[in-house]
Amino acid sequence: MKVHEPKTTKQSKFSFLTSIWIVPIMALFISLWLAYQYFSKLGPQITISFKNNSGLTANQSYIKYRDVAIGVVKEISLDKDGEGVVVLARINKEAEHFLNDTTKFWIVKPEVGTSGITGLDTLISGTYIQMYVENQKSDIIKKDFIGLEKPFIDRNDDSGYRYHLSAPDSRNLHPGSPVYYRKIRVGEIEEVVLSKDGRKVDFTIFIKHPYTNYISKDTMFWLMSNISFNFNHSGFNLDLAPMTHILNGGITFDTPAKIVHQPQQGISCTFYLYKDKLAMQKKRIGFGKTHQYHYFLLVDEPIVKLDVGAPVEFFGFQVGSIIAMNSHFDTKMKKIISTIEVVIDTSAFADQNDNITKNTKKFFTKAVEKGLRARIAQSDPITGSQYIELVYEGQEGQRQITKLGNKEIIPSISNNDMDIAKKASEILDKINALDINGLLATVQTAISTNSKQSVKLLRESTSMVRNFRKISSDPALKRLPSDISLSIQRLNTSLDGLNALLQGNGDKSALSQELTITLKELTKASRAIEVLTKKLNKKPNSLIFGDK
Repeated sequence: MKVHEPKTTKQSKFSFLTSIWIVPIMALFISLWLAYQYFSKLGPQITISFKNNSGLTANQSYIKYRDVAIGVVKEISLDKDGEGVVVLARINKEAEHFLNDTTKFWIVKPEVGTSGITGLDTLISGTYIQMYVENQKSDIIKKDFIGLEKPFIDRNDDSGYRYHLSAPDSRNLHPGSPVYYRKIRVGEIEEVVLSKDGRKVDFTIFIKHPYTNYISKDTMFWLMSNISFNFNHSGFNLDLAPMTHILNGGITFDTPAKIVHQPQQGISCTFYLYKDKLAMQKKRIGFGKTHQYHYFLLVDEPIVKLDVGAPVEFFGFQVGSIIAMNSHFDTKMKKIISTIEVVIDTSAFADQNDNITKNTKKFFTKAVEKGLRARIAQSDPITGSQYIELVYEGQEGQRQITKLGNKEIIPSISNNDMDIAKKASEILDKINALDINGLLATVQTAISTNSKQSVKLLRESTSMVRNFRKISSDPALKRLPSDISLSIQRLNTSLDGLNALLQGNGDKSALSQELTITLKELTKASRAIEVLTKKLNKKPNSLIFGDK
């Protein structure tokens, strides 16, 4: 019996491997393809340095450009010095060509400020990094960036000019504050920074077209007032600015009406920012701007009511202002010495026939040589506010501008000394003009025709007049203070009245009564002047320095 064995075919090694490894190999190829697809679309890694993190989260915070996510934050770490943070981010491949020297990054987060509420979208999406690029066609790829601390303002889509303003302080303004022209918003403040020397604050503003046509070299800028109060014959008007103006602040400008004016383009022209409209409207002479120079005053008078920003005036016109003050005690002079720094428009002292040049300091120097002096004056007797006044009170060729280190010192005079000397001189002139001999003759006539009591009083008045003549010739009277001078003026008026009474009434019966009353008052004055005479004989300067 035959047994039929099944026939078997011999399989090759290739068939064995194919049947077992086909699935893993296909999976490997698919993985490699997917990996290739992933890495081929994967963009470069970049680093962005910030001072603070400000709410970024690794693998959650995005990098956006035109509100499209083009990257993601991968890692956040401190820098080597510990003074900032370094953000490691991955950028998509299609946005790789945006990474160049014009690319800027800043963190967007919710903020509430005087300029309004910004970053509201981050309440839902979370804090993110905003990207801006100016040149989108650059072939140079950059991977290390320094982030901005404030949002970048793109002006490429806006047409206009930038202008520079300056002021002694910030005027409580900030970037983003609006600029108005006739209550229409025409621009905004871009930058508020201290000047290089730290003496003032510089502003950069952007004005859109066509409003730049209303700006010329004569344009005046001032801080907008939140409350305006006007009073005239028709009543009063109280104007309160809108709440947005109060919160945001802002500045406004105006240009004097002219037939033709040349607009100022760009940042080459610097304007002064006045604190309010009233300060802007004050009368001024001179060309300002490039003709303003710094000078100093050294005074030993009280400057309690003198403030920074107070004007420097010349014949009622403002030619400068005070920009700084400091005081110290001088142990040798035993006085408080104050150093006042002022800025003066020297072109105001040029004659109309002078050819104005770029350097007009020579006109001011010449004015000082001819007797121009600075003094502290009082502008308001109620508040006692003070300012600097330039007056011609010196002798020609007497003094010049002196230099103390790099400071140019303007010669000054004491306001009080000048007033006392002038008043004392006027009083002495009036006393010397009195007809003493005629007055004495009239008194002698009255003595012979009146009672004994009148005779006694008239003799005392004669002694008083002689003492008065003695005092008037005393050099110490030149230093009398204003209150003593006023008393002597009133006494002089009384003497004039007495002389008129004696000459006009003769020996009428009413003379005795009027004369008795008047002479009693003169007796009191005579005794007071006798005491004053004795004091002056012992110590002539006692009126100025006291009895001690």
